[in-house]
Parts: sequence; C-alpha cells; structure tokens
Amino acid sequence: MHLRLLEWLRDSGMEQALEPAELELVQAPLGALDPAAAIDAGWRAEGAYVLAWALGRHDALAHDRLVDPHDVAWPLGFLDAGAAEREGQAELRGEREIDTFLARQLAVHWRLREYSLRPGPMDFAAVVANGGWARLDIDSGALVDDDLAIDGGRIDQADDARLERCISIASERHRAASWLAGADPVYSNVGTTT
Repeated sequence: MHLRLLEWLRDSGMEQALEPAELELVQAPLGALDPAAAIDAGWRAEGAYVLAWALGRHDALAHDRLVDPHDVAWPLGFLDAGAAEREGQAELRGEREIDTFLARQLAVHWRLREYSLRPGPMDFAAVVANGGWARLDIDSGALVDDDLAIDGGRIDQADDARLERCISIASERHRAASWLAGADPVYSNVGTTT
C-alpha cells in the first residue's frame, strides 16, 4: 500500500500539492515514523473529513464522533488514477454554509478549551447566542441541559479520555474549517486560537 500511495502521488501530480512536512511523512520508510508524528498525522483525517463535507461527499458528523478515514479517503479520490483529471468538477458548498460550519467548530473548540481551564457546567447555549467576541453557532443536538454534550451526557460528566479525544477532533476540524474559509493558503499555517 505504501508503494502504491507513493506511485499514485507521483503519477497523479498530487505530490506537488503536499507541504514539505507532508511529503516527508509519506516518504518515510515503514516503521520509521516517530510515534508522536504518526499520531499527529492520524488526526489529519478529521481535516480530510471537513474537506469531504465541504465537497458534499460526506454527511456532517457530530462534534464528538471520530471520522473513519476510509469513509473520506475514497470519496475524495484516494488512489484513483483519474482523480486529478476531475479536479475542476469539484464544487464547494456555499460560503454561508462553510461560515456556519466554521462558527460551529469554533464554538465547540472554545467550549472544550474553556472547560479544560475552568471545569464545570455553563449555559453554553446562552454564550453562543450572545456571541460577542466571535460569530459562534451550535446545533441544538450538540447540547444537553444547555451545555455541550459529549457522548450523550453533559461535558462535565465526560471522562478525561473522552474530553481529550473531543479536543483533538475539535482542533483539527477548526483548523480545516478556517483553512476552507481562507485563513491561510497553507493548511499547517492555520491557527486554532479560541
């Protein structure tokens, strides 16, 4: 699979679209990646999910659900020899829809970071409604008792492992949504300040 990936990137011309660190990552011999780099790279599937969603190739996921990398790779043309030829056929969702998606990612990411600094319940629905420092949005299905839901319960009822998982999901989706909205043309340069 590794050799097939390298050949596909080269033959399709997509190798040119990779950032230097991404190219180094995919060209690393099997088993040679630093474990932390491998984990960080795995979180990029959440960014790929955002791209697949923006192209209408994946349904929206709940903020506390990991994406299955296979569910986004194939619809995005992974290992498809003709994928580059169809590049011009891709259509992004509208700007308003992408901005709302970004506002939701920012809201979820902010709440998770805020909770990590000041644990305890809050009226998160009111914070989102009042906005103030940024445009925030939240789907009512993401709330329990007016606070952020994690796995069906209020955020203050989630264990540390679930919170850490959700923070990682939120960070990568926030980065990807900001990139889509034009924060920076280079993905890795996009910050996720909350």
